[in-house]
Formats: sequence, C-alpha cells, structure tokens
Amino acid sequence: MKNIYFIADAHLSFKVDEIETGKRKKLRDFLEYIMIKGEAKELYLVGDMFDFWFEWYHVIPKYWFPVLYQLRKLVESGITVTFLPGNHDFYPGSYLQKEIGLRCFKESCEFEMDNKRFFVAHGDGYAQKDRGYRLLKRIIRSPVSIFLYKTFIPADLGMQLARWTSKSSRKLVNIDKSAWAEEYYRFAQKKFAGGFDYVILGHLHYPLVKEDRQRKTIFVSCGDWMTQFTYCKYDGKRLTLENWK
Repeated sequence: MKNIYFIADAHLSFKVDEIETGKRKKLRDFLEYIMIKGEAKELYLVGDMFDFWFEWYHVIPKYWFPVLYQLRKLVESGITVTFLPGNHDFYPGSYLQKEIGLRCFKESCEFEMDNKRFFVAHGDGYAQKDRGYRLLKRIIRSPVSIFLYKTFIPADLGMQLARWTSKSSRKLVNIDKSAWAEEYYRFAQKKFAGGFDYVILGHLHYPLVKEDRQRKTIFVSCGDWMTQFTYCKYDGKRLTLENWK
C-alpha cells in the first residue's frame, strides 16, 4: 500500500522575500521527495494553496509556476493529485485540470480506502460561529459574481484587489484557534455518526489529531505549510500528522 498525503494552507504569496522563498523551496522539496521516494499514491491539496487563485478567460496568476510545474511532474509520475478549494482559492477553473492534471472539487471530497471512509475539505464556514461568512461565501462564489469579476475586472487590477484583501484579512482575523478546533471536531463527530471513519480539514492553521480508539475514528486538522510545515499521511494502517524536516 502506497501512502496518501494531505497538505493545507501554503498560502503561496505574491511577494518574494526570504521567508516566502524558503517556504516555496520546502514545498517543492516535499513534492519532489514523495515523487522520488516512490511511496505516494495520492496527494490531496486541502485548500488555500495560494494566497489568491482566480482564472480569467485567458489569464492565470504567474507567481507560482515552479510549484505548478512540480505538481505536473507528480501527475506525470502516476500520482493522483486532488485540489480542494479554500477561501483564498477564489476560482479554480479549467487550467488546473487540463494543463496541470489535477482532480478538482468544488467543496469537499469523499472516498473509501481499506474499508475506511474519508471526508476531506478545507473547512471554511464549518464552524457554527461562521454564519456570516457562509452567507458571504454564497454571494462571492455565485456564478453571477464570478462572471462579473472575470468579465469586467482586468487581471492586473483583480490581482491588486486580491493582494489588498488578503493582506487586510490577516490583520482582522484574531480567533481562539483551540476553541474553533473544538467546533471543527464537533463537525467531524457528525460525519462520524454518518458513517465516516476519518475527517481531514484545513483552514485553522492549527495542527491537531483527535482519535476515538473505541469508535476507531480520527479527526485531523492539518496545520499549515507557512510556519509549521505539517502534513497528514495515511499508510494503509494509520492516519498520522507529521512535520516536514
């Protein structure tokens, strides 16, 4: 049995400084490692891989080509790479599927492996406190909003707006991550009651594993690939949270 890997919240940035360069190198090293090692069957990108991703009719962001190239190499090597959008992955269109070869889902992904049922999603809006965001998400992700942004906002202006929004959101968000993690675990428990064995989420930037040995269920909050460099791995027997060194 080859491994299945899950990573979340790389937030590949527009700027290129020493911190961003180091982050990107670690990510490329990790992707190259799981390809050369020959132990990877699948890789799940569990949301917010980019600080902003939007595909216009004829334009895509230019900033992250080396990472996209590495993902393409994984696909060509026979590894299935699945992309799940986060709140910063505003509009993944056909480019990631046709040119990079990723499997793309709109919200979440469910699958079964070794008689275990997996539920995987970024997790934005899953907390009960997130009612306002859930409404906002429906508005900004609506086909009408996407059409207007693609049609009437030039790409350069759109990227500038996204950069400002992303920077502002980081200043405004200040949450008790441990308390939110408990809410996410309650969400996972509902999934367990519905027959799932493993629930894997991102979004919180809070690495956490909660296992119920009696029920044989596991909830994983993936952490991030910004400062923690954590990833989730399923080896056919165990679901674990590990740190890339």
